Amino acid sequence: MTIRLRSITFLLLIFVAVVPVSVLSFALYKQMYNLVYNSVDSRLAASANQIAAELGHNNEILTNGLRLLSEQDAIVKGIDDLLYSIHLPDVLSNFVLDAPLIESLYLVDKEGYVVESHAGNILALERSGLILSTFTGPFEIKDIASKSRVFLIKDSALVAKGGQHKALAYVVPIYSDRAIDHIVVSGYLVAIVPIYKLAERVQDSLNQNESLGFFYKQQQIEGNLIDDANYDVAHASRLVISGRNYQNSVWLKVKVGQGLESLAEQVRATMAPGMASSVVVIAIIMVVIMLFAHLVARAFGRLYGLIRDFEKGRDSDWVNDHKLTIQEFADVASLLAQMKTTIGKQLRTVQEKNQELARIDKLRAGYLEEVQNLNSQLEYKVEERTRDLELSMDNLAQSNFFFQQLVQFRRVLEASKGNRQIAIDALRILAMCFPNIGLVIYLPQSRGHRSVHESLSVELDEFDELQLRIATKARQRWDRFSIEFNQQWVNVFGIRCGGDKMGWLLINEPKLSEESSNRIMLFVTELSSFLENRSLNEELDHLARTDSLTGIKNRKAFDELQFSLETQLDAEVCMFVIDVNGLKRMNDEKGHEKGDQLIQSVAEVLAECCRDISDDYFRIGGDEFAIVLAGPQLEKIEMLAARLNSRQNNQVAIDLNSFGGEPLLSFSFGYASTHEVDFSHLYKQADQNMYSNKQRYYSRLRQTQL
Repeated sequence: MTIRLRSITFLLLIFVAVVPVSVLSFALYKQMYNLVYNSVDSRLAASANQIAAELGHNNEILTNGLRLLSEQDAIVKGIDDLLYSIHLPDVLSNFVLDAPLIESLYLVDKEGYVVESHAGNILALERSGLILSTFTGPFEIKDIASKSRVFLIKDSALVAKGGQHKALAYVVPIYSDRAIDHIVVSGYLVAIVPIYKLAERVQDSLNQNESLGFFYKQQQIEGNLIDDANYDVAHASRLVISGRNYQNSVWLKVKVGQGLESLAEQVRATMAPGMASSVVVIAIIMVVIMLFAHLVARAFGRLYGLIRDFEKGRDSDWVNDHKLTIQEFADVASLLAQMKTTIGKQLRTVQEKNQELARIDKLRAGYLEEVQNLNSQLEYKVEERTRDLELSMDNLAQSNFFFQQLVQFRRVLEASKGNRQIAIDALRILAMCFPNIGLVIYLPQSRGHRSVHESLSVELDEFDELQLRIATKARQRWDRFSIEFNQQWVNVFGIRCGGDKMGWLLINEPKLSEESSNRIMLFVTELSSFLENRSLNEELDHLARTDSLTGIKNRKAFDELQFSLETQLDAEVCMFVIDVNGLKRMNDEKGHEKGDQLIQSVAEVLAECCRDISDDYFRIGGDEFAIVLAGPQLEKIEMLAARLNSRQNNQVAIDLNSFGGEPLLSFSFGYASTHEVDFSHLYKQADQNMYSNKQRYYSRLRQTQL
């Protein structure tokens, strides 16, 4: 009995003292490890985010500084102006001192040659792949959307620190002229920022056990982070290297990590102060448990003796001493029976409650499902309304951009000088409003303007065949129709050019939206209005400067030419004044119709005489004409005078009967040049010479009649 009690005491000591204390110690160690792990994990995440934010802020300061530096007069004018270029070293040096991330800074002209640099390798930059790649890309900027760029490079010659070859290269254009529709790039700023400087910039913010690494596309490019199984505690943050108005971005990953070995050491260091007190507590607990176990074993021994006595039917000493009696066990049995009954009722009550709770839970699940359905419908409607709103905002932005370009197109039309320029500007603006579609435009010949056709993003081999197909289709409908082109149906919009002249615009896109179609129609209407107004104005201008009887230029055109020549310095001019002989007598005896025919015949003769000499011949009065020669034409004065003399008595196209010795066609002329008189007296001198010839003509005529 004594041996059994000791075994029970030993087992009780093991299960009640040693096992719980061991489990508690392991649980405390695990909990402490988790706390330290979570603390390190949170710190690493915050450290990674802080480093990325700090480097992003430094990058923003650097890009803004480069942009402001590119706009300084010393930089813009220093590329080509020696007066400004002497200040370039100080300007670049001061900027690098204010921007510690930059290792070297270069000023490059638009041909790719380094004008000035600070702490850089000029020959290495000009020979590096950076210049070759950027000058076929960002250096050769021909469009209006040219912006700054940033590159990730690997070049040992451009990075001064040995063994560190990777760096960021910022390329910022320098504009010498920047207007609405064009830009002029005179050079570039190239800043080299090594990756190791980014690491050195944030090294002080790391703890002693932390490691740092920079990654590009899953490949480590800088740092002391091993990034393997020994570094299970690690966090990364995205770092976007770019700037405002930059065409591209370089995406880097900043990763901060700490090894498990250092983490375990940190846990042991944290738990070391509590280990000694834990040993003392465990010893006290074991002593208390041993005393308690001794008392429990003694009590169970007495109870065991009592039960054995009851089994053998003998009285027990404890019973005689009234320490334990049979009535106590009976009371315990009665109490257990009552407890069993009470527990049964409680179990039945619990089951009923559980059933009620299950029913309530089912109702709750139904309500939750209904609420989720309503939320899903609401989210769908919100998303649908959001998409509609985004679409509306996008359409509004496109409409605003289109109308801005339409206003710009009106200004371009007002400044245009011919159909060729109009066609080029129309295609350029349409391509900005409707990118990624093919365009073909045709403008017919009109007064003073030749026919042109231009295409954009369309291979146009047989234009005459395309023109014939469009003309055939246009007989049915002109404003808008479809034809088959390049094995698909495309849209054609008619352009009214004034009178019966019609042009067209081909859109190589079979599926145009209603809104896009309306915008194109508005564009075509604007172009048609301009061309019709231009045609009408040119026709009115022609009529205003053309003599209605002879079809040659009139007195208004003559006066305008005189004003133009008079305003020219050192202009050499010769003027012929011609007067028809016998016009009054012709009108009196043959009628004004014959007189008009005589004037028309003289105009035809003057046109023939002026061929290959001058196009400036005018009817300046009833029977008075003028011819103007300027510049090199003065060498043909004698030729023109000989032609006029030779046509005095020739037969003309109309039937004009002679009378009283009057020849069929006769006129008197005189001329003067600026070699003899001033321009202000040129007309008067030529008119006097004409009247002298006219007097000699009538004198000879009277002698003939006598």
